[in-house]
Amino acid sequence: MKEVQPVTRFLFTLLLISSFILSACSEWAIPADLPGTYAGKQRVIIRYDRGGQYIFRDDYVLMNLFIDAKGNVCGTVGGATFESCKVTQNRGWIERQFGIKTDFMIKGILKGNTFDKDSLVNKDISIPFNNSNGELKGSLFLMTKGDSFPIISALKLKRM
Repeated sequence: MKEVQPVTRFLFTLLLISSFILSACSEWAIPADLPGTYAGKQRVIIRYDRGGQYIFRDDYVLMNLFIDAKGNVCGTVGGATFESCKVTQNRGWIERQFGIKTDFMIKGILKGNTFDKDSLVNKDISIPFNNSNGELKGSLFLMTKGDSFPIISALKLKRM
Protein backbone atom coordinates (compact mmCIF):
# COMPACT_ATOMS: atom_id res chain seq x y z
CA MET A 1 0.00 0.00 0.00
CA LYS A 2 1.36 3.39 -0.98
CA GLU A 3 1.90 5.90 1.82
CA VAL A 4 0.30 9.36 1.50
CA GLN A 5 2.93 12.05 1.47
CA PRO A 6 2.76 14.63 4.31
CA VAL A 7 2.53 17.49 1.77
CA THR A 8 -0.46 15.84 0.06
CA ARG A 9 -2.17 15.28 3.41
CA PHE A 10 -1.51 18.91 4.37
CA LEU A 11 -2.91 20.25 1.07
CA PHE A 12 -6.03 18.09 1.36
CA THR A 13 -6.59 19.27 4.96
CA LEU A 14 -6.09 22.90 3.92
CA LEU A 15 -8.59 22.49 1.06
CA LEU A 16 -11.15 20.89 3.37
CA ILE A 17 -10.84 23.62 6.03
CA SER A 18 -10.98 26.37 3.38
CA SER A 19 -14.17 24.96 1.87
CA PHE A 20 -15.85 24.85 5.30
CA ILE A 21 -14.87 28.46 5.99
CA LEU A 22 -15.96 29.69 2.55
CA SER A 23 -19.31 27.90 2.72
CA ALA A 24 -19.96 29.41 6.17
CA CYS A 25 -19.16 32.95 4.96
CA SER A 26 -21.06 32.87 1.68
CA GLU A 27 -24.49 34.47 1.27
CA TRP A 28 -27.25 31.87 1.09
CA ALA A 29 -30.52 32.18 -0.78
CA ILE A 30 -33.55 29.92 -0.50
CA PRO A 31 -33.58 27.54 -3.50
CA ALA A 32 -36.51 28.22 -5.86
CA ASP A 33 -37.96 24.73 -5.41
CA LEU A 34 -38.13 24.90 -1.57
CA PRO A 35 -40.86 27.50 -0.79
CA GLY A 36 -44.34 26.04 -0.64
CA THR A 37 -46.82 24.08 1.44
CA TYR A 38 -46.05 20.54 2.61
CA ALA A 39 -48.24 18.13 4.58
CA GLY A 40 -48.44 14.58 5.88
CA LYS A 41 -49.58 12.39 8.75
CA GLN A 42 -46.79 11.89 11.29
CA ARG A 43 -46.20 9.72 14.35
CA VAL A 44 -45.28 12.01 17.24
CA ILE A 45 -43.58 10.60 20.35
CA ILE A 46 -43.33 12.85 23.40
CA ARG A 47 -40.81 11.95 26.12
CA TYR A 48 -41.34 13.06 29.73
CA ASP A 49 -38.67 12.91 32.42
CA ARG A 50 -40.26 11.79 35.68
CA GLY A 51 -37.39 11.94 38.16
CA GLY A 52 -34.87 10.17 35.95
CA GLN A 53 -37.37 7.74 34.46
CA TYR A 54 -38.72 8.43 30.99
CA ILE A 55 -42.38 8.07 30.09
CA PHE A 56 -43.38 8.04 26.42
CA ARG A 57 -46.70 9.03 24.82
CA ASP A 58 -47.40 8.84 21.09
CA ASP A 59 -50.12 9.55 18.56
CA TYR A 60 -50.56 10.18 14.83
CA VAL A 61 -51.23 13.78 13.83
CA LEU A 62 -51.40 15.87 10.66
CA MET A 63 -48.41 18.15 10.07
CA ASN A 64 -48.68 21.20 7.78
CA LEU A 65 -45.63 23.28 6.94
CA PHE A 66 -45.35 26.43 4.84
CA ILE A 67 -41.97 27.88 3.82
CA ASP A 68 -41.95 31.34 2.22
CA ALA A 69 -39.36 32.77 -0.20
CA LYS A 70 -37.43 34.40 2.70
CA GLY A 71 -37.17 31.15 4.68
CA ASN A 72 -39.84 31.92 7.27
CA VAL A 73 -41.73 28.83 8.39
CA CYS A 74 -45.26 28.51 9.76
CA GLY A 75 -47.71 25.67 10.15
CA THR A 76 -48.89 23.06 12.64
CA VAL A 77 -48.05 19.70 14.13
CA GLY A 78 -51.38 18.42 15.39
CA GLY A 79 -52.66 21.16 17.73
CA ALA A 80 -49.27 22.91 18.09
CA THR A 81 -48.10 25.81 15.91
CA PHE A 82 -44.68 26.83 14.66
CA GLU A 83 -43.46 30.18 16.04
CA SER A 84 -40.29 32.12 15.18
CA CYS A 85 -39.18 29.34 12.84
CA LYS A 86 -36.71 29.87 10.02
CA VAL A 87 -35.09 27.55 7.48
CA THR A 88 -31.34 27.82 6.92
CA GLN A 89 -28.70 26.00 4.95
CA ASN A 90 -27.31 23.12 7.00
CA ARG A 91 -24.39 21.99 4.83
CA GLY A 92 -22.17 23.05 2.00
CA TRP A 93 -20.90 21.34 -1.13
CA ILE A 94 -18.08 19.39 0.54
CA GLU A 95 -20.38 18.07 3.30
CA ARG A 96 -22.92 17.02 0.65
CA GLN A 97 -20.21 15.08 -1.24
CA PHE A 98 -19.33 13.16 1.93
CA GLY A 99 -22.98 12.64 2.96
CA ILE A 100 -22.57 14.67 6.16
CA LYS A 101 -25.65 16.40 7.62
CA THR A 102 -28.83 17.36 5.74
CA ASP A 103 -29.26 20.18 3.23
CA PHE A 104 -31.56 22.31 5.40
CA MET A 105 -32.42 23.03 9.03
CA ILE A 106 -35.49 24.64 10.60
CA LYS A 107 -35.10 26.02 14.12
CA GLY A 108 -37.70 27.67 16.32
CA ILE A 109 -40.51 26.96 18.76
CA LEU A 110 -43.44 24.57 18.60
CA LYS A 111 -46.16 26.10 20.79
CA GLY A 112 -49.11 24.13 22.12
CA ASN A 113 -50.01 20.48 22.46
CA THR A 114 -49.37 18.23 19.48
CA PHE A 115 -52.06 15.81 20.74
CA ASP A 116 -54.31 15.42 23.82
CA LYS A 117 -51.79 13.59 26.06
CA ASP A 118 -48.94 15.99 25.19
CA SER A 119 -48.51 18.27 28.20
CA LEU A 120 -45.35 20.05 26.92
CA VAL A 121 -46.63 23.44 25.77
CA ASN A 122 -43.44 25.19 24.53
CA LYS A 123 -40.91 23.10 22.67
CA ASP A 124 -37.59 24.34 21.26
CA ILE A 125 -37.23 22.37 18.05
CA SER A 126 -34.91 21.69 15.17
CA ILE A 127 -35.83 19.95 11.92
CA PRO A 128 -32.90 18.78 9.80
CA PHE A 129 -34.24 17.77 6.37
CA ASN A 130 -33.62 17.25 2.68
CA ASN A 131 -35.89 18.28 -0.19
CA SER A 132 -36.18 15.79 -3.03
CA ASN A 133 -38.84 15.42 -5.72
CA GLY A 134 -41.39 17.55 -3.85
CA GLU A 135 -40.89 15.75 -0.53
CA LEU A 136 -39.28 16.93 2.69
CA LYS A 137 -37.60 14.07 4.56
CA GLY A 138 -35.91 14.36 7.93
CA SER A 139 -36.69 14.39 11.65
CA LEU A 140 -38.21 16.80 14.17
CA PHE A 141 -36.15 17.09 17.36
CA LEU A 142 -37.17 18.44 20.76
CA MET A 143 -34.17 20.36 22.14
CA THR A 144 -33.73 20.41 25.93
CA LYS A 145 -30.69 21.52 27.96
CA GLY A 146 -28.07 20.25 25.50
CA ASP A 147 -30.07 17.09 24.80
CA SER A 148 -32.23 16.29 21.81
CA PHE A 149 -34.99 13.75 21.27
CA PRO A 150 -36.64 12.92 17.91
CA ILE A 151 -40.36 13.48 18.45
CA ILE A 152 -40.85 12.68 14.75
CA SER A 153 -38.08 10.32 13.68
CA ALA A 154 -39.23 9.58 10.13
CA LEU A 155 -40.58 12.92 8.91
CA LYS A 156 -41.99 12.77 5.38
CA LEU A 157 -44.04 15.64 3.99
CA LYS A 158 -45.37 15.97 0.44
CA ARG A 159 -45.73 19.23 -1.47
CA MET A 160 -49.37 20.27 -1.76
